[in-house]
Amino acid sequence: MAKISQESVDRVKAVTLVDLVQALGLPTKRVGKQLFIPCPNPAHNESKIDTCCIEINKNIFNCFHCTDVRGNSAMSYYSWHEFGQREGRFKESVLGVAQLMDIEVKDERGLIMKPGSNTYKPSVKVNSQELKPQPIQVVDAFYRAMLSMCPLRQEHADELMQKRRYSVEEINLHMFRSVPTLEEWINIYAKLKSLNYPFERIPGLSQIFQPDFYNSKFPKELGEAGVFKDSNGKSHNGHWYYVLSAAKGYFIPVLNEDGYIVRLRVRKDSGSPKYVWFSSTHNIEIEDTIQKARRNGVSSGGPISIEIPPDYLKVWERGVNVSNLFQTRTLLVTEGEHKAKISAKTFNVFSAGLPGAGNFNELLKLIRKWNIEKLIIAYDMDTCVLF
Repeated sequence: MAKISQESVDRVKAVTLVDLVQALGLPTKRVGKQLFIPCPNPAHNESKIDTCCIEINKNIFNCFHCTDVRGNSAMSYYSWHEFGQREGRFKESVLGVAQLMDIEVKDERGLIMKPGSNTYKPSVKVNSQELKPQPIQVVDAFYRAMLSMCPLRQEHADELMQKRRYSVEEINLHMFRSVPTLEEWINIYAKLKSLNYPFERIPGLSQIFQPDFYNSKFPKELGEAGVFKDSNGKSHNGHWYYVLSAAKGYFIPVLNEDGYIVRLRVRKDSGSPKYVWFSSTHNIEIEDTIQKARRNGVSSGGPISIEIPPDYLKVWERGVNVSNLFQTRTLLVTEGEHKAKISAKTFNVFSAGLPGAGNFNELLKLIRKWNIEKLIIAYDMDTCVLF
């Protein structure tokens, strides 16, 4: 049988994951730029739709519970959904997606394999350009400087001391700080800029555009002059200003194995989920609405938090691998940054906090690297993980 033409494959590849799950009639839950969906893996044993999500602007999906369920096309999700596997059913997946979206498919000879139309247009725009974060050392230096200028509100200090049982010294050691208000951020922004810290491609920061006619709270000297063309083709003169992607919560620094702050987690004051990444985006190539346009932002990803007891943390210098400071033959693995920090302190043990119960792919690499002899898995009782 003749192969499907490349033209038809490309047309089906243009189908977005958002449109596919809608065509499949699946339940969804929108959280920011992510769309949570049912995991297509038949072996997935979680009933809630809070572990598998689509990054809408990037057109990728990933299940944080299942180790190998991910993809960057409607066909890959369809293959998992219909056949329970990622590969091996390419032709059936192309035809299946085409059937759902009413797309014509031809073979290499030009003969029609599945009748349909060629009028499909994605309901969402996909950002093909994803910027890379600044080097870890630059990110670390920026975060440390920013956190040193952020306040710690009383309600956050009370939660950390009363509920989490951190001491004042430990709160400062872990650099917990409240997310600044807009007015506080403008002052921090000005100080960091005067010290020549870079803002572009720092996870959690991105630029918004404010036209000159807008009564902005930002001083113009903080911004970058520019022009924005809206969806009607009208050009607006204005300025780009850096803003934070979080509000009303506190920051939890995430350290890597070399003692650098690689990312920030945010514990929100309210709403679900309680914990979110300090993450941003760059969508200027696809967004023509002023209020939604973002520039020079990057994703945080979901790194592992490496933790050691406070007495060792005090003397941990950036750039020194944790294995040179603390014995790593025993590793306690838990879910979340707080649990990892508290476990390291309570049991005087080397600890790793996973950003999700199933996010252990990177951890497995570190286990081999450190030659771990004893692995302690300390998850909640309602979590089941197979190693």
